[in-house]
Amino acid sequence: MKKTPALLICFSALLLTQCSAPQSTPSAVTLASPTPQGQVTTQTLGNSTVMTRRLINRPLTNKDVGRVLEEVTVVSPSGTSVQERVIVRALPRLETKNLTKS
Repeated sequence: MKKTPALLICFSALLLTQCSAPQSTPSAVTLASPTPQGQVTTQTLGNSTVMTRRLINRPLTNKDVGRVLEEVTVVSPSGTSVQERVIVRALPRLETKNLTKS
């Protein structure tokens, strides 16, 4: 198959437009330093901010059932909501349930 210069120019232009197009990211993630209460991750999603505090930073076992793994705080224009992710089962696959904290 013979490659024509016009085809190569079109292909090059297509690659350049895709590479130079701005990448849209729905959220910005910032990982904060560990705090005495756990490691905090902050995400900005539009007008809302989601803060996740990981309380257990080690490999999980079934002995951890019933303990709080993460605390999730959502701050939005409509208010603030706090949920806890409680471990239901750790092995063979992690299962959690969300409880609303008042």
